[in-house]
Amino acid sequence: MIDRRMPGRVKSSDPQHFLLSIPLTARLLLAFFLAACLPAPATAQAANNGGQVKIGVYLTDPAQVPAFEYMVSRNVEVYLYYQPLGNSFPAEQLRPLAEGGRVIQLSLEPTDWNSADPVNQPAWSLDTITGGYHDEALRRWAREIRDFRYPVMLRPMSEMNGDWSSWGGTVNGNQPQDFIPAWRHIHDIFQQEGAANVIWVWAPNRDGSHEAAAYTFDTYYPGDEYVDYIGLCGYNWGTLYNFPWWVSSWQRFDLVFGYSYDVMAPRTDKPFVIAETAAPEAGGSKPQWITETFEMLPWRFPRVELLTWFNVIKETDWRVQSSTPSLHAYRVQLAEMGPADMAANFADFCPQPLLRLEKLDTYWNSLNAYNLRELSVDFEFRNIGVADARNVSFVESRNTMGAEMTRPLPLWLGDIPAGEARSFTLSYSVPTGVTAFHSINIATGENSCGDSFTFPSDTINQG
Repeated sequence: MIDRRMPGRVKSSDPQHFLLSIPLTARLLLAFFLAACLPAPATAQAANNGGQVKIGVYLTDPAQVPAFEYMVSRNVEVYLYYQPLGNSFPAEQLRPLAEGGRVIQLSLEPTDWNSADPVNQPAWSLDTITGGYHDEALRRWAREIRDFRYPVMLRPMSEMNGDWSSWGGTVNGNQPQDFIPAWRHIHDIFQQEGAANVIWVWAPNRDGSHEAAAYTFDTYYPGDEYVDYIGLCGYNWGTLYNFPWWVSSWQRFDLVFGYSYDVMAPRTDKPFVIAETAAPEAGGSKPQWITETFEMLPWRFPRVELLTWFNVIKETDWRVQSSTPSLHAYRVQLAEMGPADMAANFADFCPQPLLRLEKLDTYWNSLNAYNLRELSVDFEFRNIGVADARNVSFVESRNTMGAEMTRPLPLWLGDIPAGEARSFTLSYSVPTGVTAFHSINIATGENSCGDSFTFPSDTINQG
């Protein structure tokens, strides 16, 4: 017979056998944080994945993507979207695209879209980011993207080397040297919040000379440990403008991006993406420009893995369907590339698994365990990421207040496929009189690309 006055609880196959009085119960709260930076994609040093460049598109409405794909007779692998930091991550709008295998490229802009002046916004200067004034919004974004589960190519503060945005290095009270600390601050917050599905894209505006490109890289590049892709934004402006300070002229794709690529490629092993590009109808042959662009990519820009077309009417009609010949040229080039391999999209970027605690139970396993002060804790982890977690095991336990883990380590959990969960039990020897202790349990594993990762756990026992 079980004495119901005894502190603790007994697990039993008989649901009637349990203890109700729990004055000494330990209640544990577990929060897992991803400690390692998202590793660079496995194809980081490959040339176009064997010549296959991914196709991206910007459309103002995510719901327009299927119609665009029907028009060009091919799926796009990447969808580009823009959002200000003051908004929330539009998960429900973007989820259908991600579920279909497309990667989201998100340009996150710390600025006020409702302001009449897009540049002079002191509340959004670079030092306000580094100073922590926007940490609440940044952490919210990090959690929202983390919980989205799918890979997101995050492009914060793009074209920072220009003077047309509040985060530009030479406007809004900013200094060029203010940019790197702001970028690293954003990166660190996302890492702290466990947003391991983020792929970091550093995307300056293209430069018009080797000297300017070198200055951009030396001044604004946050460092390889903070970047996964070098992104370049640039357009062929044709003969759209004739200002005293600038007369635009028709430029081939290699003249738009050649200076930046040639300077930056030798300085980093990171792969490249064309984050934005397009051409007008005015000033030359847009169909020829499209054809030449795709034909030169493999040999002139071998480390470019993605080309994103800015498919809207803005300064001009940038769309591939701005004329029938332009649309035909674009469709021909995509047809020659072959169908998009949507199933391989996530594997190419090699995101890390994302584990989350979903169940927790703390108890004395038996009367003898209570007398011996051996506390049992049940855990269940679900992999809410898009990548499988492989060979997961606990390898170390660090405890305070004299508590010690009694289960031998390593404790192998095996594989945790995306969307599935694994349960396990840890047991601790707790000294008499101790009602709370702090434990850090460290697990390791691999993603589908064989990249290793570490999950430090922060376990707080309060009783």
